[in-house]
Amino acid sequence: MKVSVRGGFSDRNKIKPENTMIQNKEFDKRTRIQLYDMIINFYEEVYKGHSASAPSIQGFLGYIRVNIYSEMINPYYTHSQDKIFRALKDTFLNETYDDVLTVVESLVRYLDKYLKDTNRTSYYDDYLKKYTKLSLYQISNKYFEREFIGYRFVGEFITPISDSTEIDSINECLSNSLNSVKAHIFKANKLLADRSHPDYENSIKESISAVEAMCEIITGLTGKEATLGNMLKNLEDKGIEIHKGLISAFNKLYGYTSDANGIRHAGDIGGSSSTFEEAKFMLVTCCAFINYLTALNAD
Repeated sequence: MKVSVRGGFSDRNKIKPENTMIQNKEFDKRTRIQLYDMIINFYEEVYKGHSASAPSIQGFLGYIRVNIYSEMINPYYTHSQDKIFRALKDTFLNETYDDVLTVVESLVRYLDKYLKDTNRTSYYDDYLKKYTKLSLYQISNKYFEREFIGYRFVGEFITPISDSTEIDSINECLSNSLNSVKAHIFKANKLLADRSHPDYENSIKESISAVEAMCEIITGLTGKEATLGNMLKNLEDKGIEIHKGLISAFNKLYGYTSDANGIRHAGDIGGSSSTFEEAKFMLVTCCAFINYLTALNAD
């Protein structure tokens, strides 16, 4: 066995330094082991005190067989914990980076939902709609950061985004108490994060729609009057003062998505021509603007 301790004596003194290159499409062995160990730790913590034959654990093991490995199962069959974790270990150690991230995303989402559904108020306050401690998504991001993985959980989805400020901005927006705003941002992030079939055009559309929804709520404008340009002008009437330069900048950005060749009219800039960089920029920018309006409206 090879010693590999990040921050250990050998690493600190650059004798046998650990990897510090951002890993996007190739994961080293250490990273794969750390991600597998993370899932094991989550599993043991969530199902602490449960026997392998308990319905909770059997449901989790069955989910893995059906939803991750596409196996047909006998509902009267007791799933083998050892067999399934051997399969997971093989995936983490030997399969491609996207398969590893697909498994991580699926299992973390399942375990997070289980904790919420079983009314673990020590984990999540359903009344306030907020976590009462570090969520599994946040803990996963700490692993990703430590192992120099070029992805982060943003909401429920693993996204190729590495700037912590951007992540915080999106997550703050996903915690917005206004459901119509949150729904658009959730959809924009989901469309952006889909590694198999990303839809950048509609991700951009959902991001700007979230800003429109926020402005509609604040201004009370509806119908034909509820254009973003008109609503931005009316914010001041509601006691929200925004620097004219910022309003001008956002109007120009809105114009980019709305002109004759823009995203929202499904023209040349949209569709297959939309890029990940454009969609990511719009998502982060719109989230930051919504958070800014939320703070001003609360004053």
